[in-house]
Amino acid sequence: MIAKPAFLNAPFSAARIALPVAVAAFGFSIALYVAVTNYPVGLLAAFGIALAPAMIAAAWKYPLIFPYGAYAILVPFDLLLSVPQLGTLARLSGAAAGAALLFWLLRNRTIVMPGAAMAACAAFVGWSLFSQLWSLNPPAAAHECGTLLQLALLYAIVAIVPATMRDVRAVFIAVVAGGLLAAAFGIHEFAHPTIKQQLLTEISDRIPLVLGEQRLDINQFADSLLLPLALVLVATVQATRLSLRIAGFAAIVVLVYAMSLAASREAFVAVGAMLAYFVISLKERRQIGLIAAALASLALANHNLWNRFVSASASGGSGRLGIWSAGLAAFRQHWLIGAGSGSFATAYDSVYLKVFQLYDMGWSRAAHNMLLQNGVEYGIVGLALLVAVVVFTWRSVSLTDRSTPLFGMAVAMRGAILALCIAGLFVDLTTTKVFWLALMLAALLRSCFATAQAAEPVLP
Repeated sequence: MIAKPAFLNAPFSAARIALPVAVAAFGFSIALYVAVTNYPVGLLAAFGIALAPAMIAAAWKYPLIFPYGAYAILVPFDLLLSVPQLGTLARLSGAAAGAALLFWLLRNRTIVMPGAAMAACAAFVGWSLFSQLWSLNPPAAAHECGTLLQLALLYAIVAIVPATMRDVRAVFIAVVAGGLLAAAFGIHEFAHPTIKQQLLTEISDRIPLVLGEQRLDINQFADSLLLPLALVLVATVQATRLSLRIAGFAAIVVLVYAMSLAASREAFVAVGAMLAYFVISLKERRQIGLIAAALASLALANHNLWNRFVSASASGGSGRLGIWSAGLAAFRQHWLIGAGSGSFATAYDSVYLKVFQLYDMGWSRAAHNMLLQNGVEYGIVGLALLVAVVVFTWRSVSLTDRSTPLFGMAVAMRGAILALCIAGLFVDLTTTKVFWLALMLAALLRSCFATAQAAEPVLP
């Protein structure tokens, strides 16, 4: 008889090996980081190499948790973390998430039937691709259509994945974690500006976020915090444990403080609309009101933000009124089918000298408005399709039964979509990852509804 080693008879416990594996992976990744590079992307690559076996195993069984959760974390850092010749880390993680989810679907042979939101999305992206035939700016059209197509493909894959409450909760936590990391990074950058940032303040009243050679628009940074703010705010007011409420309120303060340092007026107008919707939709109105009062005090303590609101009329909204007047003239010329994808700046330039602008912002300006941007480029046809995407997404997370644990998550998603649409009135978010991430989270909730995975409570 062959004797078996004693350790084989001991009950297996993942917890017994988790800590040493994590310590070893951490040490190995730091060693790689020191040996190879001191750039943040190098550190992330080192961690990726060290944790590759665990990540592959997670992607095989739980692709929504990883790598899609990693994509959700990296979205606020889009345009800051990039790999030469390959693109941003958010884009790479999105591609990996799409591949892992698609493989999971093929392996399990089960999907959630897509709804009206996906049909409207497919029609909008299809119209964008078709508009390249008459685009006034073919190079810009190819770039814009490529970005839209990539985002739409990931959205389509996520929308048909059967999601459980565990999956949805994990993705929501990842979104909040990414927002908090981005907020902490922003707070640090605003408190310790580099020489390059100090020089840039000579032509702007705000410190831009710069990492290496990459630069992130300050308004886009603030807008990327709207989605995690909506999720953590609803979770906080509905939490039953005091410790969760304290932790949630601390997270809210960090997010709003970072937004106040960014001094983005559009983001705070969007937050106001979000809070108003939560007051109407949730029964925890007193708590929301107290949080709103505390956040307003925190935000207005930033004199730069207050001054920007006060001076908005004097500057025409930082020149937006002038841009919009020329944009409306361009829309009147291309109202039916549009000027083609990527052609707003070209269409704007064609009418620039024909329109009186009290606040002259110069040539080749961005639209600073989602409706105007898409109206000029895609005409009334494309604009209607974009509105249909938002409306059908909003309706897809409609839930009247307040007793289900998914009700709060649905309200949070609606508040986030409303906030992003309000922010979109002052900047174009059509091709931003945070806008599409919100659409994907709504699709995951719809999937959870469809698969009847609402029995498990949202909060522990």
